[in-house]
Amino acid sequence: MKSNIREIIRYIDDTTLEKSNDKKKDKQESTSTIPEEVQEFVNLTITEHMGKAYSEWKLNQDKEPVSEIEKKYQELLETLSPEQEEVITEYCNAIFSSGADTEEFFYRLGLKDGLNLKNTVKSVLEMIS
Repeated sequence: MKSNIREIIRYIDDTTLEKSNDKKKDKQESTSTIPEEVQEFVNLTITEHMGKAYSEWKLNQDKEPVSEIEKKYQELLETLSPEQEEVITEYCNAIFSSGADTEEFFYRLGLKDGLNLKNTVKSVLEMIS
């Protein structure tokens, strides 16, 4: 039993390493095989999915009134001139945008890892069968 598990683990390691090497070779051979329209579609799909998932999650959260920090932020905005308010708003938007880029990166990484894991498990199951 232990030897079978070790063989499976060794096979997974070898397969993962082999796929990783193949991907590196493919990337070196062709810089971009995905058309720009497809990349844009994928980006929009991911963004839309993340927005929908966040909205659903937010609806399931407790309906808490505006937090204290948000109240203080609104009070601060009321004391600023329109130009100052615009600068602060642009700064906050830039911060949120940066956070969204980070979230998208990890979301895509999770998708890739999930697909790789699915393929590896499928290969192991085929090998066992």
